Amino acid sequence: MDSTCPTRIPSSANKSLSMWRSLLLSFVIIFRLVDAFPMIPFKIWVQDDEQDWTVKAGQIPDYVVKYAPTVHLYSEEVYLPCDWREFTANMYPVLDGKNISHNIGFPMTIYDVGRLPRNEDVYLTSTSDFDIDPDWITGIGNRPDIETGRNPAPAILIVFDKGDGWVDSFWFYFYSFNLGPFVMGGGPYGNHIGDWEHSILRFYKGQPHSLWMSAHGGGSGFTFKALEKLETDPNRPVIFSARGTHANYGSAGQHSHDLPFRMLSDFTDRGPLWDPAKNYVAYTYDGTLVCGEGDTTSANAEWLYFPGHWGDKKLDPSDPRQHFHPFEWRYIDGPTGPLWKHLDRTTVCQQPKWYNMRGTCRVRNSLEYGEGIESEGFGCAGVFDRIRPRFLGKFIRFWFWGGWGCEFIDWMWG
Repeated sequence: MDSTCPTRIPSSANKSLSMWRSLLLSFVIIFRLVDAFPMIPFKIWVQDDEQDWTVKAGQIPDYVVKYAPTVHLYSEEVYLPCDWREFTANMYPVLDGKNISHNIGFPMTIYDVGRLPRNEDVYLTSTSDFDIDPDWITGIGNRPDIETGRNPAPAILIVFDKGDGWVDSFWFYFYSFNLGPFVMGGGPYGNHIGDWEHSILRFYKGQPHSLWMSAHGGGSGFTFKALEKLETDPNRPVIFSARGTHANYGSAGQHSHDLPFRMLSDFTDRGPLWDPAKNYVAYTYDGTLVCGEGDTTSANAEWLYFPGHWGDKKLDPSDPRQHFHPFEWRYIDGPTGPLWKHLDRTTVCQQPKWYNMRGTCRVRNSLEYGEGIESEGFGCAGVFDRIRPRFLGKFIRFWFWGGWGCEFIDWMWG
């Protein structure tokens, strides 16, 4: 009886098979561990990333300056950016109608501002007649360099780490005077000495997420992708400062606000381009402590804690410079400083306007173009010429006749 002997696997092949089995078993064990403890590798990765995007006291992350916004001033702007430190030399402090400068030097310095009473009723008041437009009011000479965009008047940068990867960079732009708007041919109304405007660029783990810009106690927000960027640097968003009021917008043209039928409007255009990243003074803030760049104390930032007004108190009705209008007085109170702009906000928006009953914060995914003949936007009406077949385009144009449909679309989606 014949018997067939089983074929024997060579020892070298046996070892190779055992090696692959061991590798496969190792991978299975690793994947099982990852499923069972998913946060172990995640925590390790986060610790590595945190070294790049977290903010330490007195240290400004590189990405904040890399993505800094640029500002188109209005081409015929009279009241240009100013150095807030030079501004204080033309002011003296007033509390309850009384001069309280006896405890500080004259002219007043920015360090003296930090020594003033922590009282919100203190007003920095002009030492001379601001109504004749002296140089310290107009900021004459503070136009950005046409080649570099550098402005002699520095911007202020305050970086606030909100935790969990979220970092807010607040860029403040100071002007010595705010020229109020004209309403139905009358005005200007709502003028005030001192003007703190700002934009906030929000980051998530070092990447730009959204940008909000101030305008008349409110403002507008956009995703970073929606904003216009510099042609020479696609990392730098572009914003537009309105004539006189210095309200900030995302496009050039007319921007109506607060009142119906476009009775109240701001105007922006592609005037001198200001690059705040070329000249700025930086601080970090954690909700309590403000530290200057390169410092871990608030020794050089005491002036930021001043809760009073950066400008004269609303002029008395008996003052010949004051005029009344049903909408607003000609001269109103000066504004409060940067730390009183809700820097601890959770949403990117500063605060809702009075008519925003729900208090929502709207961040647009597309750019909101200006209105009127100065607008650079394509507009929804331009789409009609691209609709095929042509009879369908004409039909839609008929139903949108007069621009009411486009008005609604532009209002809803920008």
